[in-house]
Amino acid sequence: MKKISLYLICISLLALNFSCDTDEKVVDQVLETYTSGAVLRTLETVPDDEDEAFDMFRTENSFSVTVEEQDETEGELIDRVDLTVDYVDNNKDDNDVSVSGVAYSTIPASAFTVGDRGLPSTSFSFTMEEALTTLNIPLTEVLPGDRIIMNLELFFTDGRSFKASDAAVTVTGGSFFSSPFLYSLLIDDGIAFDYEVTTSDEIDLSEGAVVEDYEASISIDDASEGSLLETLNIYRTFRDLTIGDDNINLSEEEALFETYAIADLDLVDGARTLDISYTIEELLGEDLELSDLAVGDDIKLRYEIITTDGRIVTTDENDTEYFFSISTSQCVQLNADGPYAGDYIINMADSYGDGWNGGFLTVTLDGEEVPGSPFRVETGSEATGEFTVPEGATSLTVVYTSLEWDDENTFTILDPNGKKAAVGSFPRTNGQGPIEYPIELKVCE
Repeated sequence: MKKISLYLICISLLALNFSCDTDEKVVDQVLETYTSGAVLRTLETVPDDEDEAFDMFRTENSFSVTVEEQDETEGELIDRVDLTVDYVDNNKDDNDVSVSGVAYSTIPASAFTVGDRGLPSTSFSFTMEEALTTLNIPLTEVLPGDRIIMNLELFFTDGRSFKASDAAVTVTGGSFFSSPFLYSLLIDDGIAFDYEVTTSDEIDLSEGAVVEDYEASISIDDASEGSLLETLNIYRTFRDLTIGDDNINLSEEEALFETYAIADLDLVDGARTLDISYTIEELLGEDLELSDLAVGDDIKLRYEIITTDGRIVTTDENDTEYFFSISTSQCVQLNADGPYAGDYIINMADSYGDGWNGGFLTVTLDGEEVPGSPFRVETGSEATGEFTVPEGATSLTVVYTSLEWDDENTFTILDPNGKKAAVGSFPRTNGQGPIEYPIELKVCE
């Protein structure tokens, strides 16, 4: 009987493009190692990604599982499955509410029915609210990053039992026997926090470099037009990572930089939005100057959302959802002795939306205008152009010619490495006739 089952398993695995030889070894290991044992194979979970089941606001969300019991008697010895629940508090505060091994429910043998594969199967589900009630954990203690873990233990009528610690990794996470005996559900914050830096997240310390304002667009969507959220706090930290021979450390501890009432932010398509803009002087604060910076230093901005019930949503690791760095850099110019070869892109914009009103960009390569030059926004609010610099080119010039309403016109030229080689904006010069502005392209390593 065992050999017949093995052949059938191999045939079905071949249909799924699995290696029969490999999975036969897995099946042999399971049935030989657990001669009198059993597994609860996961057939389906809803949602299929355990990390998308729960969020900290919607306690009604549920997680459901269908499992299939497999043993040598085809389920004749099933007595029950006991479910226990754990809570893992992963937040860095002094109040650890973690708890484990709390009895949740029991699935009796009568709840198993014979499925399409001729083996007993059953389903169960639970909501986050039901789990928290069982755990006796108030919602105000639930924060993103915490986990709810549902553990399964299968009991036989002869007193034997099987749980996660009894099974090998080929059973709990293998391609065929996916039988973890537990489900670890991540709690998300339930907030779509979108953050886009619209200028640059670097401070260029090159001699003569123009340091742009730091600008970013923020969108906060909690699916309730922000009604579940109260405050947005922005914290700033300066890290002096290039302490000089004087051993003076200019680092500044994290401090509140700005704060906003989320209800006061603009509402766009159901999300609260905010555009921020900081000059280099604002970012450095009262005690620092640009000359104090060296390549390697950085400024960090941490965003913190406080919910209406007092919970704090944030992260404190670089490049995570609410934590961003403004680094320092210095251009090692690749086009110092001649044009840098490759494809360049010109992104042009008009803030009023009526085109560049006669303004244009002229790009000349070795004395000849490149195809597409002059570049401009003919109508509307934006346009894109591109040009190519071949190997061996000896000269490249870019000139912006103004005419009217030039303060509406901006552009960015991206080098072949996708970095900003030039950024242009101009004062209004109406009535003064055409004025030419040479544009320096700086291609940095």
